[in-house]
Formats: sequence, C-alpha cells, structure tokens
Amino acid sequence: MSYIHLTIKEREMLMCLKANGLSIRAIALRLGRCPSTISRELKRCSGNYSANDAERDYREKRQNCHKPLLLDLHPQLCQKIAHYILKLHWSPEQIASRFKKEGQWCVSYNTIYRHIYKHNLSQRYSSRGDTGVQRHLRHKHRTRHPKNMRKHREPQTNYLSIHDRPEFINNRQRIGDWEIDTVMGKTGHAVLLTVVDRLSRLTLIKKIAHKEADDVNQGLIDLLGSIPKEFVHSLTPDHGREFLSLDEIQERLGVTIYWPDPYSPEQRGTNENTNGLIREYFPKRTDIDNYTEEDVEFCQDQLNRRPRKILNYETPSEVFFEEPLHLV
Repeated sequence: MSYIHLTIKEREMLMCLKANGLSIRAIALRLGRCPSTISRELKRCSGNYSANDAERDYREKRQNCHKPLLLDLHPQLCQKIAHYILKLHWSPEQIASRFKKEGQWCVSYNTIYRHIYKHNLSQRYSSRGDTGVQRHLRHKHRTRHPKNMRKHREPQTNYLSIHDRPEFINNRQRIGDWEIDTVMGKTGHAVLLTVVDRLSRLTLIKKIAHKEADDVNQGLIDLLGSIPKEFVHSLTPDHGREFLSLDEIQERLGVTIYWPDPYSPEQRGTNENTNGLIREYFPKRTDIDNYTEEDVEFCQDQLNRRPRKILNYETPSEVFFEEPLHLV
C-alpha cells in the first residue's frame, strides 16, 4: 500500500489533540496513523504546532522535491517546439520523432504534451478563456454523423469500381496513384482542388474559381500535367458532381479512374485525412477568394515538408523525390 501524506484536516485534529496533552501514540490511534508519522510531523514543525504553517511548509517542500520539467530547463527548445506547433502545425509526435531522426534533441512527445497542459510551452495566454497551445493540436474530439441513404448521379465516364482496383495500388506499392477532392469555403465562391499521392502523401493544391466540372478538369490538367507521366497512373475521386465528367482527363493524361462506393469517404482515406490538415490553414466557412495563390502554395509546401508517422517520419517530398531534407 502506498503512503498517503497527512491532510489539512488531519493536521488540524493533530493540533487540537496535542493541545489537549495527548501522547504521540494516543494521537496516532485517534487518527489511524502510525506513531512514527505523528512523531516526524511534530519534529518537522518545531515549536508550537500550527496546522496552517505545517500545511504551507509541506506544500513548499513537495513542490521543490519534483524533478524540473525538461522544457523548463531548455527555454530555447521550448520556443522551437512552440514554433513547429503554432506556425507549421506539426504534432508533438512528429516533432519528437523528427528530432530523433535528424540526431537533434532527445525529447519524447509525452514530455511535450505534459508541458503544453501544465505550462503552455511558456507561451502567453491571449485571454482568460484561452486554452493556449492546446487548441492548436489537431485532435478536437469531433463526432461523425451517421451515413444517410441518398441518391447520387452516375459518372459520365466508363465506370470502373474501386473494388476492381489492383492490389498493388491498394497496398500503396508505387508512386502515381492519386486521390482527388475539393475543399470548400463559402458556397458559390472559389474552392481548393486537392490531389494526394497514395504512397508518398505528396499533396498538390490549386485554387479554382468554381466547384464545376470544367474548372476541376482544367485544375487537374494544370496540377498533374506538371508531374512526369511515369508518376501519374490512376485517379480515385469521389461522387461529387464536379468529378462526374472526367472523360477529358482520362484521355488527356492517360490515367485509369477508379470510383469508390457512394458516400464512402473511408475508401479515400488518404485524401480525407489531407483535407483535414488543409483545414488548419483554410478553416470552414471562410471565403477562399480572400486567399492568394501564395497562401495556397505556402500550405502545399508546409504539408509536403511535414514529417509523417506513416512514412517513418520522413516527409512526402522526401519520399516522392527521394531527396533527404534538413528541417530541424
């Protein structure tokens, strides 16, 4: 059984019993404590015993007996970690693993989380209700809505089901199999076209004027046309109406299109997860028209230079281009 320290209530009872002239063993019997515990408590507080003074002394010594947090001893490292979370949107696990990969600081992601929850990485709070660095962590305990049975339009191209997709694509054994989607802002305004490679997670983003088939097709030609043909093999879109006329893309780029089941985003998990990362830069209900091409390129560059756990903490750029980077 672990030792339990005296509480303030027990110290007040000890003070009253001592004032009434009871012996140490009698006090211990009344409190259900060991006589040595009572003896040490009285010796620790010399003179007239005071419950408040004893409690204050106890708390000060308890605070000083703990080993200081690693990040409190290295404020520059603390500021560096805060920069990666607040500016680059890296997770604590990505930061710790990338440090280890590049032979930099040896700090665990649990250490980073503890400091965030206790001391906010030494960052100032903006207001009384501000949760600080914690609100910049990606996981926000969102709930998912149940699926609904809805009717959908059929694609205007040869329909090849995702269930017919070869296993080497399903198992991510080559570069060049892409998942595509759009990220919306305000309805009727500009949207982001996102294209993600299944193996490397390399992300291509383009701002297009409208969520329409013509704009999407031209955006795909602009994005994938800049990639060498040997790295563009297949596309997996969703059933949004903006993707239902991909016959031009199929002919122009020479790709195979695999269609997932309707309302099954889990079959395009790579792209759905990437869209969640993009939302950190372009929150919901914001007007994409207000962002410049430079803003979009900045988001794309940061995502492609962010280490991923699934890639053994290499970045999408390193995997796709096979060139190591020095990031920390």
